[in-house]
Amino acid sequence: MKKSIVSILVLVLGFILVGCNNNETEEQKITVYTRDTTSGTRGAFFDIIGLSELGSSNEKLVEGFVEAPNNGEMMASIRNDKNGIGYISLSGLASSNLKGLSFNNVEASETNVLSGDYELKRPFMYIRKAEADLQTLIEKQLVDAFIAFMNSKDGKEIIANNDGIVEGLNSAPTWDNIKDDHAEALATGAAVEIHFGGSTSVEKIGRALSEAFSSLAPRFKPMHSHSGSGAAYSGTRSDGNLHLGFASRELKEEEKVTGNYDRVAWDAVVIVVNKENELTNITTSQIKDIYLGELKNWNDLNS
Repeated sequence: MKKSIVSILVLVLGFILVGCNNNETEEQKITVYTRDTTSGTRGAFFDIIGLSELGSSNEKLVEGFVEAPNNGEMMASIRNDKNGIGYISLSGLASSNLKGLSFNNVEASETNVLSGDYELKRPFMYIRKAEADLQTLIEKQLVDAFIAFMNSKDGKEIIANNDGIVEGLNSAPTWDNIKDDHAEALATGAAVEIHFGGSTSVEKIGRALSEAFSSLAPRFKPMHSHSGSGAAYSGTRSDGNLHLGFASRELKEEEKVTGNYDRVAWDAVVIVVNKENELTNITTSQIKDIYLGELKNWNDLNS
């Protein structure tokens, strides 16, 4: 009788211990967040960590991933999920109330981006409609003048003040020094709509630049409609409705039309976790394993 009671107690205790271990495992299970497949942030992130095929397809992503439609939703979700991990633009980190992880032991900072030490970065690019596809001379003059303004010291300061990481700020010419080269575009006359679109990540910079330039060029009337980096190329083709499109990733080979594109600035992509998470650094192999589902538990990551 005593042996039976002992056996029962051992069995019950075993069930309790197994149950506790399972609960502990569930509590430590990593929740993986990603952006949608049209996102330039997503494309850049997966390109850099060596999983380019995941930029446009969910097929090989870890089971149970959560898709966020924008940076804001990504940040809000991980703030409310102590086991969450995802990626956002460096520009959003300060206000995100999340912990940004070092990548391969290098902190995400403007200094480290410009020095090349921080690898998880992406370019902000522009693509302009070809001159032959512009309907009027004044459209060409306004687009040319806007691009010149964007590359001036005045324009670069606006980009830097709107979260872009710029090169050559001190060596760039001031707008006052080059504006006479664009006198036709700055003359008065009937308003001309110049259409901008593409990446939502570059929208803030694009709007700030176009607002500033509209005070210099009376005929310049900027129109913005941003839906994603893919629209920067399609929208500036001969049948597209954009004069200038922005992309928040490297351009694909078929998108590189000689003379019609260039870099606006750099941005860093930061891997983020909930502030309760003790992790401070993550490696390329670890983040790849997380998004492929080969690392599923925070305990495994820290072991």
